[in-house]
Amino acid sequence: MHDFLPPQPQPPRTAAARPGPARLAPLQGETNLSYLDRLADRYRLGVRDLVPALLQVGGGLFKGYRPDGEVYLNAEARARVCMFSRVPEEILQRALPAWTAQEPLSPDGAGTAGRFRFGSVVPAAGEGCRLCTAARTGRAKPARLYLQPHTRVCPRHRRWMLGTHWIGGSPAGTEQIDLTGLPEMITAHRRHLNLLRHRPDGVRAFEVAHAVAVSWWAQQWPEDEQWPRRALQLAPPGTDPGWWRLLARDAVTYPETVALASALVDEGFRRRLLAESRGHLPHTLADTPALVSELAQITNRGWLPEKIASSSAGPLLVWVHNCVRSPDGADAADRLWTLHMAHRPRPIARELQAYRNGSKPEAVGGSPSRGRGLRLTPEQAFHTGLAHARAYAALHGHLAAPIGERFNGFALGRWLSNHRKSPAVPPEHVAELEALDPWWRPPWTVMWQRTYYEARDHARTRGGLRPERGFPTTSFGLGEWLHMQCTGYADLHPAQQRLLSDIGLTPEAVRAARPRRKHMATHFERTLAGARAFARAHGTLVTATADTVQDGFKLGQWLANQRSKDRAYQLRHGAPSPRALALSAIDPWWNPPWDLHWQRNYYRARDHVHAGRPFDPAALIPSPSTVLGSWITRACLHYHQLHPGQQHLLTLIGMTPEVAHARTRRAYPWRTAVEHAHAFAAAHGHLAVLRDTIQDGFLLGQWLNKQRYRTRTKGPTPAAHALTAIDPWWNPPWGMTWQRAYHHARTHPRHPAARRWINKQRRSWLLLQPDQQHLLTTAGLITA
Repeated sequence: MHDFLPPQPQPPRTAAARPGPARLAPLQGETNLSYLDRLADRYRLGVRDLVPALLQVGGGLFKGYRPDGEVYLNAEARARVCMFSRVPEEILQRALPAWTAQEPLSPDGAGTAGRFRFGSVVPAAGEGCRLCTAARTGRAKPARLYLQPHTRVCPRHRRWMLGTHWIGGSPAGTEQIDLTGLPEMITAHRRHLNLLRHRPDGVRAFEVAHAVAVSWWAQQWPEDEQWPRRALQLAPPGTDPGWWRLLARDAVTYPETVALASALVDEGFRRRLLAESRGHLPHTLADTPALVSELAQITNRGWLPEKIASSSAGPLLVWVHNCVRSPDGADAADRLWTLHMAHRPRPIARELQAYRNGSKPEAVGGSPSRGRGLRLTPEQAFHTGLAHARAYAALHGHLAAPIGERFNGFALGRWLSNHRKSPAVPPEHVAELEALDPWWRPPWTVMWQRTYYEARDHARTRGGLRPERGFPTTSFGLGEWLHMQCTGYADLHPAQQRLLSDIGLTPEAVRAARPRRKHMATHFERTLAGARAFARAHGTLVTATADTVQDGFKLGQWLANQRSKDRAYQLRHGAPSPRALALSAIDPWWNPPWDLHWQRNYYRARDHVHAGRPFDPAALIPSPSTVLGSWITRACLHYHQLHPGQQHLLTLIGMTPEVAHARTRRAYPWRTAVEHAHAFAAAHGHLAVLRDTIQDGFLLGQWLNKQRYRTRTKGPTPAAHALTAIDPWWNPPWGMTWQRAYHHARTHPRHPAARRWINKQRRSWLLLQPDQQHLLTTAGLITA
């Protein structure tokens, strides 16, 4: 008796392609679309006529056709093109960069398929040198190549390939520029090739140099600048000057970009930068005058120092910061040539589009999503934060807000911190924040800047600081900080030294500075009295944060210092310090052995109970959706893992182990199911249950199947983690039938069915997964 299988559906067959009459060789670096277009031209056809017929994919392939697009083919389609063009596929793969990229799938799952793409998803391409193309192909049909910066120049015919910046068509005659009369362009090209030949980081250095040159291009030029003359010399007759200025940007700045890239990769140039900065991050390029002067000499731009010295943002300053931060190390190269989106030059196509629409062009950066509906959200978010920053600066005179500062309900401290840390902030945003506070993003800590502002305000309101007398009019903390600046004056950033000089701490005054003195015991007693006052008002000391001030003293910061000192004291002596005992007399839990966040939430819960609103585990009050309710529920869930002191505190507010267990079962219904699973595993040693398994009246088998499906589709859940702790193989990557058979064989190895199953595993040993093999060998069912 034979088993007959029903006929299986076969993929649609396409007629095999036949070789064409002519053989067409590709050009190195050519686009797929250009090669197919030239192939069609050999038969006096259009590419939109030949390719759909050759591939038998229908006329919808080139929907939205544009000459600057690209067509991607799958393996079957590539084979038909190779057959028709009489060119082996390995030759096409070597010549065409996108030949095997982005392979599309056929709607039927098999057969030829193609996809036409255009816009930003396609790498930059443009017409290759027409004279070179004609010489290599013997035809006047131009070819489009993937253009790299160093391939835009044809030194043989002295041409620059602009590329097609498609926005509905480019002016006629602007695809290629005649470089006759500009020998510096050919010289720069030779220097560029030499750079790429000898420096592996030459490509990335050129990207950074190009961004820097374009940022200079956006400056207001002096009358003797060479770029306008060069642009005018390259412009075809009758071209719109504004349009041409944008179109020829990369060509006009090419010699300076190559010169700058050569300087950036020069080890001597970087060593001189490090020596000048002395390890300090410059706030502006004015802090590195020798660097700016050398760049002006390299690029032959005498106006450069005056134009860029005040720059506090941009690709050049980011490069300088990266160079100073990581002069050596494994990640130095990656960090050195990092170019963020905000500093990348705006594509010329977008510049031309903005010019045609009459809007203001931008030279650099910004998000490519500007002006596109709902994607304006980041820009709107910045201006919302800027409005709060403006109000804060008007009130305080600076933007050195602590990271936890909330101003008018807005997390201004966090917002400012995020913008300080990010090197990708657009230069226009940096300028708007600098208008509020020139030192909003200092190259030193914000804490230093905030304390400096405190000293500045003190000097303005109380007169001079009098360092020669030990800063007598300041608080002890401020006086101590000022004396510390005096003792380390030589190691400070030059800009920090200038700021200190503005409040009277000149180099002469610094040398005469004396330390601020006080009686430490008297100071501790005074501070301890402030701690008692705070504890009487709030019932605890742990709610004092770093910004808490009591009687003019930073109590929160002082308590944090005492906790740190007490931990070090206990490590050395094994007992609390006398100061810690004095603070424990005020609040026994001022320095708990667990984190302060838990303790502060506990006091909120205690105040909630003392206010006559005890929590009800049956009704889940407070609700787990609230901050306090969520903390109470988590504390109940992990009750048996808490410190005995934490359990004692919870008992004082009515949260006994029984109450915690009741609330957990109420808040997490899956806990009941996990308990049933735990009972089953305790009795049988596993959770490989059948679907119809019932445990104490609970449909355990169905519930476990649902948990397995949910874990595989949505990821691990809290219930999944609890089940894994019970049985690590409750949800194996193989079928549950195998897992149940394994447990049966492990429990009853001499049963006939188990022995047959074990022999079957021996025969298919090489097909088993490593974890299955491990289970069989560790259980002793099969000897490895």
